[in-house]
Amino acid sequence: WPARGDDQGRGCGYPAGMSDRISWFPIADREACTPETRALFDLLEEKLGFVPNVFRAFAWREERMTRWRAHFDDLMTPSEGLGKADREMISVVVSMQNQCLYCLTSHGFALRALLKDPVKGERIVLDYRRAGLSEKQMAMLDFAVKLTLDPVTVAEEDIDELRAVGFSDEDAWDIVEVTAMFNFTNRLMSGAGVMPNPEYHGMAR
Repeated sequence: WPARGDDQGRGCGYPAGMSDRISWFPIADREACTPETRALFDLLEEKLGFVPNVFRAFAWREERMTRWRAHFDDLMTPSEGLGKADREMISVVVSMQNQCLYCLTSHGFALRALLKDPVKGERIVLDYRRAGLSEKQMAMLDFAVKLTLDPVTVAEEDIDELRAVGFSDEDAWDIVEVTAMFNFTNRLMSGAGVMPNPEYHGMAR
């Protein structure tokens, strides 16, 4: 991969007129990355057919990427009270509030794939209030939106509302932390100008 400049990502399939740079920052030489990062890239290529640009764009700060990924993977691990799809719902709803192109595209795919229902997945991305979700899911996502858009107004009563619909304290903490993680990641991707891989747009449709 080139280090930087207008040649980043050429040949990756972006339509004419769209930027083919995947980041406004340097892109690491794959061969210069640690064996662990190269193994991660190989695994992702085997699983998805490509390396998600979030990793390509973050790999030039490899130690930070590794720490971020470990925390991210831990947060997205499902629990009995908060499943993988629930966590992905938070990801896309927060990303819609922040208008994060990268995360909306990549996690929109992830949610469609998990639900095995591209229509419902897309509706959650675009307007979760009209997606036919349960009362419990609605409470979770309404809280995530409030924490994202107006965090100073969040009060203990908001946590009590999560408890009232059946979330444990551990679940509620995870809802807070997943929401916070995606607010961080949205700003990282938007601030670095990271473009989503074009392959995502046609996946799990």
